Amino acid sequence: MEGLSWLWPIGLMAVLWAGMPEEEARRALARGLTAGVAALTMWGMVGFAWAFGGIGLWAEGPGFQALRRVYTLGADPRPLWSLLGLSGFLFRAVDMSPAVAALWLHHAPAVLTAAILLGFGLEGWSPIAAALASIGLGGFVLPLGMHWVWGNGWLSRLGLTLNLGHGVVDPAGAGVVLALSGGALLGLLLPWSRRQPSPERVFPPVHLPLLGAWGSLLFGIGWISWWMVDPLAATRPALDPALLARNAWLGVLGATLGAGLYTALVAREADSLMILRAMAVGWITGISAAPFTGPWLAWGWGFLIGLGTPALIYGLRRWGVTPQSLALLYGIAGILGLLGVGFLADGRAGAGWNEVGRETFMGVPNLGVVGVPGWGRPADPGQLTAQGVGGIVLSLWGFLAMGGPAALIRWGWTQWRRRREKAAGPAEPSPASSPNPEGGKPPEGGFPDP
Repeated sequence: MEGLSWLWPIGLMAVLWAGMPEEEARRALARGLTAGVAALTMWGMVGFAWAFGGIGLWAEGPGFQALRRVYTLGADPRPLWSLLGLSGFLFRAVDMSPAVAALWLHHAPAVLTAAILLGFGLEGWSPIAAALASIGLGGFVLPLGMHWVWGNGWLSRLGLTLNLGHGVVDPAGAGVVLALSGGALLGLLLPWSRRQPSPERVFPPVHLPLLGAWGSLLFGIGWISWWMVDPLAATRPALDPALLARNAWLGVLGATLGAGLYTALVAREADSLMILRAMAVGWITGISAAPFTGPWLAWGWGFLIGLGTPALIYGLRRWGVTPQSLALLYGIAGILGLLGVGFLADGRAGAGWNEVGRETFMGVPNLGVVGVPGWGRPADPGQLTAQGVGGIVLSLWGFLAMGGPAALIRWGWTQWRRRREKAAGPAEPSPASSPNPEGGKPPEGGFPDP
């Protein structure tokens, strides 16, 4: 089952590849692969330690006891929340215990997924530049987001510290992986890439939509498989895998139907790429909420997402986002996936999530994660607030952590070019372009009239 998890990044790569011109697809593949290798290398060296270096303080069982160092405020040996982990550097996690090695390997597909999204979206960048950007993503930026939500960091503890529901609930990684990497991509594109008007609509070769269709299926199958074999699942409230798979598929079916209906009514023809992108967006927006809601809510949420996906793509294209940089679409979908938990959760699952409401929650025994409408249970606006805070923080963290250095480098590059041009002085006109063939001053009386 763990091997199927690698279908998650492979499927995303196929979906992104399906909408690109052939020449750009080759360049994007080179960027994505080099970015993935760089991110995975940094994940093994330092990223895992930042993300899960303190998981042994909260996870029961002897397998994780070697990971017990964190950075936090205060001197409590078992703090309520933390900012980052501090143990497991330089591939030492592989030798600590089988449980730690499994945890290290399990999250590698998530790191690769984020790196592929970043690499494929960096239109016009060289593979080396994409790899350098992914060093920061896989070595520090993404691991901190993982720690804040999955490693008992401060976002997961918003329910205990600020009484915001169960804290940020994102077991599938829609926000941690995709919203964060989407924010990082936007931060890199703004200072270094020029927005262009949307080119004329050209249908891709027939094999690319077929590739995208297979990619959408592999994307979801790999993601569900990845979630079902989480080594930390035993430390969290149990979730029904059948409910997860059923509702995730229903959300995708709803998104596909919504996008197909929109294109049929508005464009008067089926747009295969639009439908394929809606399928991928349906996976992202629905999978995190899938185990916490019912079938009709999952399908209805997917249908609304499918109807809105064409408008979202149109807005990005009008803004000047090229087909390659439509990877931003999946970052936005990650934020919607976080909000989906706050809108759809009906309390059927997640009792005791993030150590909130182990026995009773809001006066109801065994009440799990519940959103704003409540759907027959007491409504919890705090959960939607926590999900919104999580989406903003994760995407903004990716944007600032990657975009800040990129903007500084861009500013320094611009200043250096200006000083170099100023030192060189204005360019002298060449003799060929001079009206006097012999150069020098014009003759007395000026040049003759033509």
